[in-house]
Amino acid sequence: MYGRILRQLRESKGLLQADVARSVGISPAHLARLESNQRGLYLEDFVRIAEALGEKPGDLLPNKLGDIAHLKPLIHRLAAMPAALLPRISKIIESLAHLIEESAAKPPKKRTSKKSARPRR
Repeated sequence: MYGRILRQLRESKGLLQADVARSVGISPAHLARLESNQRGLYLEDFVRIAEALGEKPGDLLPNKLGDIAHLKPLIHRLAAMPAALLPRISKIIESLAHLIEESAAKPPKKRTSKKSARPRR
């Protein structure tokens, strides 16, 4: 789980695995295994990688927020936005949430063959 959070954070910042791996003293292959949860992530590695990504490790760990704790960096970023933009950002987020809820609620469409409505002669 934590490897995926680190990968999402790294990708959101546009950083390459090789660059992050070098900055924390591990190989890119090792970082790839950590990010894909193929290897156990030790606390020390988690802390070093989070710090290399410019985040406080504690901000990435679950707490009262539960499953959405990994959104803390985004929340911090939003908090730094000019107050005048927050109503627009809020509307965008609401629209996205609504679209996601709608798409999750709709069952997949079944393909049916359309038959002619004309009576046979």
